[in-house]
Amino acid sequence: MAEHRFEYGNQVRHVKRPEWGVGAVIKAEDTSVNGEPLQRITVKFPNAGLKRLVSAHALLQRVESKQQGETVGLDSASSPDELSTQLALLDRQSDDWLSPVAQRKILEFMTTLPEEIRDPFNSLRKRLVATLNLYRFDRSGRGLIDWAVAQSGLSDPLSRFSRQELEQYFERWVRERDQHLDRLLQQARDEPGMVREVTAAAPAAAQRVLRRTAAAR
Repeated sequence: MAEHRFEYGNQVRHVKRPEWGVGAVIKAEDTSVNGEPLQRITVKFPNAGLKRLVSAHALLQRVESKQQGETVGLDSASSPDELSTQLALLDRQSDDWLSPVAQRKILEFMTTLPEEIRDPFNSLRKRLVATLNLYRFDRSGRGLIDWAVAQSGLSDPLSRFSRQELEQYFERWVRERDQHLDRLLQQARDEPGMVREVTAAAPAAAQRVLRRTAAAR
């Protein structure tokens, strides 16, 4: 994303690895590759440590802090960053009638699949690759937390949710993910070559699921 310049102190998220959390840019140096001006960026991520990235290939997204005093309506959150703001808003609520509404909204966001895999304007191949990549998340201790960071936008999800709540959200999210994968495979049944190619590069967990799916058909 060479059109964006990053500076020391910027808060950023890696689009492909949201489980790394929101990191801080600690160094940004101008450089060039094949005559194209770029930046070499060093980011400290809370869940991944230091990462050195090139701006054109890093898929970094700047995270803008909310203006002081700004509030977010319960129906307005559309990203992990806005969800984390919504969670803070919920914690400040004192009206009992609002809590069920907020809880339903949080459930929706904690179980909704990424836009990248649902967008019909993305190619079937791109949606399938992105869906299979979601199988890097599992029920293990670290896998669950990585998923919760990516899904909620919170650097420490256990500061807001109990582990039992995260497990319940994850189970529902897994069902949505598996059903979505099945729909994509149905759409790709006339492209077996593409499916084989995509599968070969997929996480091991995704390959196991695909083998079970193929055996059941």
